[in-house]
Amino acid sequence: MIISTNWLSEYVSLPESTDALVERLLLSGLNHESTQSVGNDTAIDLEVTSNRPDCLGHIGVAREVAVLFGCPLHIPEPHPQEVGAESAANIAVEILSPEICPHYTARVIRGVRVGPSPQWLVDRLTTVGIASVNNVVDITNYVMFECGQPLHAFDLAKIRGGRISVRRAVAGESFTAINHKTYALTAGMGVIADAERPVALAGVMGGAGTEIAAATTDILLESAQFAPLTVRAAARGLVLASASSYRFERVPDPAAVAWASRRAAAMIAEIAGGQIARGTVEAGRLAVSPATIQLRPDRVAEVLGIDIPIERQQAILIGLGFVAEPGGTDRSRWQAPTWRRDCGREIDLVEEIARIEGYDRVPENEPIAARPVTESARERTLHRATEVLVAAGFCEAMTRSVVGASLEALASPWGDVSPLVCAPPLVRGADRLRRTLLPSLLEARAANVAIGAQQPDLFETARGYLPRPAAAPDAASPVEEPLLVSFVMGGGFAAAKGLAEAVLERLGLGGSATNEPHVVFRQGHLDLFATGRAAEIVLERPGQPAERIGVVGEVAATVLTNFGLNVGAKGAVVAAELRLDRLEFAVDLERPRSRPSDFPAVERDVNLIVDQTVPWGDVAAAIRGSAGGLLEECRLVQVWTDAERLGAGKKSFVVSLRLRSSEGTLAGEDANRTVDAVVASCGRQCGAVLRA
Repeated sequence: MIISTNWLSEYVSLPESTDALVERLLLSGLNHESTQSVGNDTAIDLEVTSNRPDCLGHIGVAREVAVLFGCPLHIPEPHPQEVGAESAANIAVEILSPEICPHYTARVIRGVRVGPSPQWLVDRLTTVGIASVNNVVDITNYVMFECGQPLHAFDLAKIRGGRISVRRAVAGESFTAINHKTYALTAGMGVIADAERPVALAGVMGGAGTEIAAATTDILLESAQFAPLTVRAAARGLVLASASSYRFERVPDPAAVAWASRRAAAMIAEIAGGQIARGTVEAGRLAVSPATIQLRPDRVAEVLGIDIPIERQQAILIGLGFVAEPGGTDRSRWQAPTWRRDCGREIDLVEEIARIEGYDRVPENEPIAARPVTESARERTLHRATEVLVAAGFCEAMTRSVVGASLEALASPWGDVSPLVCAPPLVRGADRLRRTLLPSLLEARAANVAIGAQQPDLFETARGYLPRPAAAPDAASPVEEPLLVSFVMGGGFAAAKGLAEAVLERLGLGGSATNEPHVVFRQGHLDLFATGRAAEIVLERPGQPAERIGVVGEVAATVLTNFGLNVGAKGAVVAAELRLDRLEFAVDLERPRSRPSDFPAVERDVNLIVDQTVPWGDVAAAIRGSAGGLLEECRLVQVWTDAERLGAGKKSFVVSLRLRSSEGTLAGEDANRTVDAVVASCGRQCGAVLRA
């Protein structure tokens, strides 16, 4: 953002030394790029971070200067003189796509004289690097660089049908911009259209068909809010960035929509003449949601290590535009100004006070009282899951969220909805947001094997990106972003299943009682895994439907071959993926603790014959659900098949049960009754019979 010191001095008194001004702005967060003389003016180039769109205009920088140097701030209050009997309401405005434009306003000014701008206006724009076009266009640019709110002026006579519609473009629709280049629009882009065609690309650039020319006499002045993502997608998709799109992508001050319209209208009437029609045509509702933040004055001293008087804290915040609300003496409540959407927490206010007071006042060696910070459930879930995998010898991988068509072609455990496509691609050859982490980890494993790694066992925690089905229109976002943990390792299915169980147990889901949340492994199928060598991980909670929260399996040989992994040389590769966002509840569960029993255990072995298709997880669930409180351990000892002894299509599970009572020595009759109940339950639920 280039600042003109002559322009800036209209709002605030500047120090005599430009170096002092630059240094103080630098220390407050506006990095200095360069300073150069332009005629009798000075241009200061400041680097404005994306969270500070308020400083993309001279008034925003002037506000910083006023607080930093303790000077009064003078912001002009425009009062456009509306004359004549005509009302601006003669022009109809409608918003057909409120998701791309929540609020749109238009003013009508008739009888303007388009011509050269006065020299002072040309000089101001020249200093900030903008070429003069004509007085009307120059005024819209001037107001944008003054307050940060982009504007656009249309030749009213060229608006067909007397109406303005804000809508999405039709795929393939043609648009000729004011740079006189023609673009083919896509369906996701926002346009400003008249009754017949697009006349502007919303938030990016106006159209050549309605641009202000020497013959223009009547203008339509636009001031609006546009969705930042829509503007960014259009500007990048067409490679058509502009000063307007740069600001709309960063969300300018919503309150500036009306101010900028009044300011520009008043300047046009003063410089270019004309009569301003009565009223403003508006559509939609202004989207304004300033945060209310609590601040404890003593917290400022705790964080910074210096004592800043409460009066000084309040003066800084008020100078920055924060509004105090009634509150107690030990804490205050502040409403953030509409131009500071980056402030929403107490620590944000502490930072504002610190940067204005001066970071040089913060002592380097002063001990600062630390307060313990409680991790969120998500943070605890992440830490516990990753510490198990690190302890098992895995290395953490970081792979891209965008993948190519070959990786995305592999099945996702979370549904078969088509992936989201980035246009244009964020990375060459990778234009799809991944729905699962497993293909990326397999690719990373193959790369490590290729350079000679012996055990490239990898894990990753990241988000997937799943388009919500059309049946969920009330969802807060059209995209679901599950938090996933995935791992890929060498070994067999049992090793991967055991590691997945260890992660789940560390998260608090190791219980086996049916009246507690627990997980079961059920045989499943996914194209990524070998047939019969995969399982779904299902979460069961009392009173709630079962939910699939993960998969584990042996990667199919054809998949390994596609990744260049030699199955014969390195053995099988197994993988698993869990949805951590579905498991956060478990880390906060208070599980009952009991003293270990002082009484001896009773061991019983049972030999159950089941069909070959029955998985061990179903049998284990039947055992745990029927053994009651006496079951201490249920362990699978052996699985074997023998068509001659067991029958065709049968297999045998040899199961060891450890039973123990906390109230006394367990009698043989009680143990036998528990075993009988277990066998009967396995027979009902799994078709098992006890082998004689």
